[in-house]
Amino acid sequence: MQPINILHIISKLPVGGVENQLLLVLKKYNRNKLSPLVCSLSDKGAIGQEIENTGTEVLSLNKLKHTFDWTIVKDIHDLIKKRNIKIVRTHQYHANLYGRLAAIFAKAPCIVASVHNIYTRDKKFHRRIINKFLGRFTDKVVAVSETVKKDILKYDCLAEDKITVIYNGIDVNNFLNINGNLTRSKLSISQEVPVIGTIGRLTFQKGQKYLIEAVSIIKEKFPRIMLLMVGDGPMKEELQNYANTLGLNEHVIFTGSRRDVPALLAAIDIFVFPSFWEGLPSALIEAMASGKPIIASDIPPIREIVDSEKVGILVPPKNRNAVADSIELLLRNKNLAQKISNNAKEKVFSTFNIETTAKQYIDLFKNILREKGQNI
Repeated sequence: MQPINILHIISKLPVGGVENQLLLVLKKYNRNKLSPLVCSLSDKGAIGQEIENTGTEVLSLNKLKHTFDWTIVKDIHDLIKKRNIKIVRTHQYHANLYGRLAAIFAKAPCIVASVHNIYTRDKKFHRRIINKFLGRFTDKVVAVSETVKKDILKYDCLAEDKITVIYNGIDVNNFLNINGNLTRSKLSISQEVPVIGTIGRLTFQKGQKYLIEAVSIIKEKFPRIMLLMVGDGPMKEELQNYANTLGLNEHVIFTGSRRDVPALLAAIDIFVFPSFWEGLPSALIEAMASGKPIIASDIPPIREIVDSEKVGILVPPKNRNAVADSIELLLRNKNLAQKISNNAKEKVFSTFNIETTAKQYIDLFKNILREKGQNI
């Protein structure tokens, strides 16, 4: 039996949580049963290159722009027909729009749309109309968390049985037995220095400003403290200048975008995630898998991960004092930090393993195709 052709359509492929999640899922496909193809509406990007290195073809349309472009729909439609695509899975807003339109016109047997984040204030009404219409022709809409599912129900007005929740997963093996001192040495950080870390795009959403302020508050009590800011984004220069203004120029390292996240996590003592909104943050899950005590914003999707005080410390968003107090608590109470670390790792290994995530997607495809008289 020939493998079933599956097309993943995504808006773009830079280094990011959604893109990396796609890479991880693709690695878990049984190529005797599923033959994947990836289409980026933009360019291939860094993750696109990594996907190609796994043996999966990546096509880039280089057409994504602010105005609607029917030629993108036609290109994807023709691709579905030419490659005999049976399963179409779309990711993020623009790919969900163009990809589903093309799949509907091409009469693809299985259409699955993935929603990776909650609704923000922009374009709620516009997206609600489009998503409600496209949802009628979509076999399943996958939400990456219960919080995202609630937003889809609220704004897209889809039937609840049209939506399923599949949590993002990580390859837990990548975070085992890593010597963080090697990374510290490369960054010229002594083994005795307390290191706070965070990972994410440098944007307003991620709230890194308040973490910088928190470190500024506790610097007097921990004069050698260091902060690792892993990621890149439009606010990088602004955050660098802000850190310098607060006298932290020798206490903050901006690493830029990095692909050696497990090694960087191994080098830190406490992971802080001060985001204002999320779908399901992979960076937080990765930090927990690395055995790091967690401080994170008390927002609904994070509560699905950090579901008790045994797993991590939740603080109000935009509250620098609460972040500072929590960092000090964990630095002074090593036993508490270790207990939280152990519980966090156990939670991730049991709930957010990429093996489980990939199996749930494959089972979903099987069930949809089986209902239509086809099998994987």
